[in-house]
Amino acid sequence: MSIRLSVGQAIRSQNDNWYKCVQHLGTGGNAVAYLMLSTSGINKGSLFALKIFQRVTDADRLAKFHGEITFLEGCSHPAIMKVYDSGVFLSDQQSHPFVVMEYLPTTLYSEVRRGGLDITTKLSLATQLLSGLGFLDSLSPKIIHRDIKPQNIFIKGKSCVLGDFGLMKVCRDDPADDEPDRQEVAAYIGMPFYYRTPDLIAYTRKESELTTSSDVFQLGLVLAELFSGRNPCKVPKSKLDPVELDNISNIPGELGSRIHRTLIKMLHMDPSNRESVVNLLDHWTGIFHTAVEKAHALNGRAL
Repeated sequence: MSIRLSVGQAIRSQNDNWYKCVQHLGTGGNAVAYLMLSTSGINKGSLFALKIFQRVTDADRLAKFHGEITFLEGCSHPAIMKVYDSGVFLSDQQSHPFVVMEYLPTTLYSEVRRGGLDITTKLSLATQLLSGLGFLDSLSPKIIHRDIKPQNIFIKGKSCVLGDFGLMKVCRDDPADDEPDRQEVAAYIGMPFYYRTPDLIAYTRKESELTTSSDVFQLGLVLAELFSGRNPCKVPKSKLDPVELDNISNIPGELGSRIHRTLIKMLHMDPSNRESVVNLLDHWTGIFHTAVEKAHALNGRAL
């Protein structure tokens, strides 16, 4: 049964901060989210999103949720979702961990469908997201997000952050540790239907290890959709079908051909032929700087 907080109901964190429920935001497979008002501490008066884990009897998913909280609490990159607090909520004599995060109601999904993003803003979002992937790739051990899609990218003004790390994979040295994870990916977890990667398919079939290059391909699908208006990944009959791509739709404007070439570098089926995050960030920032110069020449401002 879904956990329900009533409007005005208060909840206390492990840091002895209090939050009051404003409204229900949504319910997912593992957790339920609420808009909360901080009523004590240094953040009193600020709004936050509070996510309560529900499936506490599922030990594996519970461990993943705790891992997500621990990772995000230690994160300090501007393109990664910021966590402010955490705690445990008691319901029906069960302890449900929760996390308190930035409240960012606008996603890239809603922005793309609303339309109106100019080319400079789109390029700015691309560079920020590549910067976030570069951060994940620089960690030891490395982190693979595995669920990069427009719904998990949150917009705040001209900036964006990558959120929802519930399906993330920590890259361990011992491949034997991957066996339970491979089975979960094949069954359900870590296989976003419209943003699948060849790497995830090969991983479930025990044909290869999973690397951060999988996130590059996933982000490539997202950016192709952002710039062309269409996700080039063909809809499969089954989530374990081979990944097939349509040609990337035409990208209008003077920078369209450069953007198209850079997307191709991200969407190679063979991970070994895919461009590195470091090089991709250089490519995208170069296109962004060109767009900034053109925007200043035309309008006197870039964003």
